[in-house]
Amino acid sequence: MEALYHWIKAKRRERLREWLPTLKRKLQGFQNYFGLPDNSRSLSRLYSYVLHSIHKWLNRRSQRKSYNWNSLKEMLGYFGLKPPRVYKRSILVDWY
Repeated sequence: MEALYHWIKAKRRERLREWLPTLKRKLQGFQNYFGLPDNSRSLSRLYSYVLHSIHKWLNRRSQRKSYNWNSLKEMLGYFGLKPPRVYKRSILVDWY
């Protein structure tokens, strides 16, 4: 989570259309790798942490606030960043 925080902090100066698709792929990778049925709380905590980090660093780009929570969620919806969903396991795993 700390690495994502610093990555968002470093990318805040760039245009949103350049780095938000990469963030979307990173979050999708976390969801694919850690998306077990018992791990939904951790995934939602990671997503809310990323949202708060984006909100913090995008609002520090200028002297006035760039985004409130509603406009931030609209912008994330435009770029397709959705909260992670944990699906039911389709493969029977014997070590679980």
